Amino acid sequence: MIRRLPPAVVNQIAAGEVVERPVSVVKELLENALDAGALRIRVEVDGGGAERIAVIDDGDGFLPEDLPLAFASHATSKLQTVADLDHIGSLGFRGEALASIGAISRALVRSRRRGAEAGWEVRCEGGVETAPQPCGAPEGTRLEVRDLFYNVPARRRFLKSAGAERARIQELVAELSLARLDVDVTLVADGRELLRLPAGDSLPARFARCFGVELQHGLLPVSRTFAGLTVAGFVAEPDLARRDGKLELMFVNGRRARESSALYAIRQAFREYLMGGRFPVYVLQVNLPADQVDANVHPRKAEVRFVEARRVAGCLHETVRAALQARGAAADAAAGGVVIDARLPRARSGFPDRSRDLFGPPPAAAPAPPPREAAVAGVRESRGPGEPGEAAVRPNPFQRVSGRFLQVLDLYLLLEGPDGLLVVDQHALHERVVYERLRRRHAGRPVQVQRLLVPAVVEVSPTELAWIEAASAELAEQGLLVEPFGPAAVAVQGVPAVLAKVDGKRLLRDLLATGNEDGGTAVQDRIAERFHAMACRAAVMSGDRLGEAEIEALLQEAATLEHPHNCPHGRPTVLTFGTAELERYFRRRC
Repeated sequence: MIRRLPPAVVNQIAAGEVVERPVSVVKELLENALDAGALRIRVEVDGGGAERIAVIDDGDGFLPEDLPLAFASHATSKLQTVADLDHIGSLGFRGEALASIGAISRALVRSRRRGAEAGWEVRCEGGVETAPQPCGAPEGTRLEVRDLFYNVPARRRFLKSAGAERARIQELVAELSLARLDVDVTLVADGRELLRLPAGDSLPARFARCFGVELQHGLLPVSRTFAGLTVAGFVAEPDLARRDGKLELMFVNGRRARESSALYAIRQAFREYLMGGRFPVYVLQVNLPADQVDANVHPRKAEVRFVEARRVAGCLHETVRAALQARGAAADAAAGGVVIDARLPRARSGFPDRSRDLFGPPPAAAPAPPPREAAVAGVRESRGPGEPGEAAVRPNPFQRVSGRFLQVLDLYLLLEGPDGLLVVDQHALHERVVYERLRRRHAGRPVQVQRLLVPAVVEVSPTELAWIEAASAELAEQGLLVEPFGPAAVAVQGVPAVLAKVDGKRLLRDLLATGNEDGGTAVQDRIAERFHAMACRAAVMSGDRLGEAEIEALLQEAATLEHPHNCPHGRPTVLTFGTAELERYFRRRC
């Protein structure tokens, strides 16, 4: 028989969705404090939060007549009608948090309204509330939760150690504080102050307080405005990448949340600069009209959806990629233009000469490699002040090397630079050179297409067919011609000319694998992956002995690249050992 569940059971079921761990309680209480207009928040935890959690704020406080509804289910001051869900401006809105917390703990709310003469308190134990009582209290609210999951022993057994739960709470408080630099936040655990974040800090300064000062150096500021959308914050240098995605922080209208297409777009902007298995570091604050965001799509409000997901993802990709391409401009300006006299004696490699055809002639659309002297002087001479791209590249180390080099172990090149010794991985550098050459050829508009003598027929699901139809214009723009071929198949009629040797079926399958990622650059990035593989196969390998002419050709073309520091897979192409570092190794200086 179907029976209506008792309220206590309903509340515990809801609590299982909202409150997973102590950190879930801290998140809900912190968001309530911020919604109340608090400018000073103190968080206290004991026993990893399982024993006690207290959040004290100086916000507006409760009205005395509202306290009987403090722990009531689906009772909130932030929504009134269904239409309000279309433009949510607060962090909380469902009215479930306190009801869920009260159902599985011993909770206390003590609050005094601003300007009121006295405070009031109400208690809740296992979903049973007391009547409000007057009490002494400062302006604001103190919400204390004790013995979390005391009446749900199965859930309590799944909690991690007190140290692990405390660490996750510290991470959450740090993350949420990055969205509100005007709020003073303090975290105290077991009587010890873990975080002290004064109001008025800059975003990099607060980030350093939260996650370590070593991450403060190498943060690239971001601030872009699009139609109805702004993106601000910073992205970190690729060298600061981590083995997990914990510091991929995005805030949407002040809410810490994720959105799949936005996350994909940001990672794609980084992918040429990172090795596999590494994740970027960034803090991006995205602001757009509230009616363009759906925050009611996740039980813990950890995810959002955008009405125009494709446009938002494209804006984020463009913003992050521009910041990465512009990094190092200050260092470039300070690098100077030291010219090494070409008449100085040059070391002989002793290796037999080979044809320069190994590296191929420069692309027709690209300018010829500059002479060594011009390359040393730097690319800034070729641009006038204020011209586009004046500071669009990181300093290119190959523009400042002398003409002396040596190949060792048939894999590495030793170069002399004005600041020390450069060790180059010849395979990684040649891979970057070939990749850039392929990409330039493909970037020509219109893209050259190689028609297939026999179309490649690919069977697809209804979902995949719908995606192909929606993306047909973008596919054609990238040189992939796809036409319907019956009710459950498509025919690949042409592929980009630079990928003429690639199997059309496999190329389309690779694109379909990322079709659900709604980023505007999904097709272009997946095609670029083919360039990675082709460049890797075409590059010189370990054990290939190069002649002087080949090395010279490689270095000259490397001097024209915007980003020669990594191969397309993220591995470094060059390591620099400074003069001071070498002198310390040989004990010439202390």
